[in-house]
Amino acid sequence: MNFKHTRWALVMLIMAMGLTLNAKVYTWDKFGIAFEAPDGGRVPFSFFQDPNSAEVDWDEMVITLQRYIKNENTNKKNLNERLKSRALGYNMYDTKTGELKVKGFKCYTIEGTMPDGTRCIIAYLVSEKTSTVLEVVVNYLLGNREVVEDMLKSFSEGNNQKPNEREKPKQKIQKKEDADKQEQEIKKEKRRKNEKVYEC
Repeated sequence: MNFKHTRWALVMLIMAMGLTLNAKVYTWDKFGIAFEAPDGGRVPFSFFQDPNSAEVDWDEMVITLQRYIKNENTNKKNLNERLKSRALGYNMYDTKTGELKVKGFKCYTIEGTMPDGTRCIIAYLVSEKTSTVLEVVVNYLLGNREVVEDMLKSFSEGNNQKPNEREKPKQKIQKKEDADKQEQEIKKEKRRKNEKVYEC
């Protein structure tokens, strides 16, 4: 492996691993909801005015929570249709639906790319204990996918407000400059592979 390939592999490894960052437990006391995310998030004052909504902002990531009440239409089929409709409303493309294992919730997701090139995941967390259905929308940069998944898996509900245990430490939120570098390196590697294919 030459220096160029070694450097590219090292950049990808660093971005995949990230740097561990102090995690913080964010709580929505009104509903006994807690989740763990990187420290430094800001809660806009305007969201205290809506009792069923909450938001936390970082420089390179935003999470918005909306609480609903279960009804007769709260089932997998309808929630997946709702996810597709929400993604369409955001003009997301390259979307993919899925499910995550979150203790105490059934979790249905859709993720894709936003028109500005950032990533987005929309999740419905249906409580197995109460009437709560949480709609979670996270807008993030490509390199933060694992951070976002860990955050969703950490959601918990109850008076103790202790987030679900995670196996790995929380990663650092990737900065825009790092995301741009990562995208450039990926493009270079794709070009290199294409050039190799057409070599005589």
